[in-house]
Amino acid sequence: MILAAGHRIVFRAPYYPIDGPIEFVFNTKQTYLAINMHRVENNGISLRHWTMNGITHIGSFVPYFNNCGFHRQ
Repeated sequence: MILAAGHRIVFRAPYYPIDGPIEFVFNTKQTYLAINMHRVENNGISLRHWTMNGITHIGSFVPYFNNCGFHRQ
């Protein structure tokens, strides 16, 4: 069913956090927050704002998948 729907199965190497796209995205978000921590006020609203701002700045997730070996065909 997967192949018939035009998708493919890609098996990952043994798990290493640096190899997965989601870990790469989390690292980017964490770095963004660390750089902007001086702007985050001591409340949940400010933290939510800067977290969403960091996610918005990511733009596309395609480069994260490409970097980890998941290329479109």
